[in-house]
Amino acid sequence: MSTGDAFTGPVPQDRNSLGGKVLRVNAYGTVPQDNPWAGAPGPAKYVWTYGHRNVQGLARRPGTAQMWTAEHGPDRDDEVNLMVKGGNYGWDPVFPDGTEGYNQAVPMTDLVKFPAAIQAKWSSGYPTIATSGLTFTTGARWTSYDGALLVAQLKGEGVMVLTLDAAGAVISRSEFAALNDRFGRLRTVRQGPDGSLYVLTSNRLAGSNKVLRVTPAG
Repeated sequence: MSTGDAFTGPVPQDRNSLGGKVLRVNAYGTVPQDNPWAGAPGPAKYVWTYGHRNVQGLARRPGTAQMWTAEHGPDRDDEVNLMVKGGNYGWDPVFPDGTEGYNQAVPMTDLVKFPAAIQAKWSSGYPTIATSGLTFTTGARWTSYDGALLVAQLKGEGVMVLTLDAAGAVISRSEFAALNDRFGRLRTVRQGPDGSLYVLTSNRLAGSNKVLRVTPAG
């Protein structure tokens, strides 16, 4: 599960806080013994990765142990990340002089402060598109989209398609033309057991939202 940083500067880098993290738990809330800090006495025992701003979606790549996330940046650098056990993803919105508050001017992945931080597999730069839920498409009917990572966009009002190699490097980026700029803000996309894609809109006008079902041609 993922958590936002509660707009509180020290939280993402504090492993004793559950904010700004990806957490990993067993059924009924017990702690997996292979968590990176499973023996910690406090909240750190649930932490899988830290240094996040606002992870909006999680998806496992079929046939692998790869867990992927989509994350909101401030006014730049939305990210798509591949989770690494115990990894620090480099968000630390504190002021260098110790002033209390939330410093959004720092990089999403601060490699100066944290040289070993895990770099994003994809980043929006400026402006952001508000990446949200994500899913992998599988099945030969999807042709060139088979195995691709699809990422819903709120501000971008569409779905981004990332083609990946086996290790998780991004080979290409494109847009899912059938959904872009047609239905407004898209909150999440998920492949169902029937092989179709289900897409949830997230528009502000009451009564305007829909669940869309998309099937491959043919």
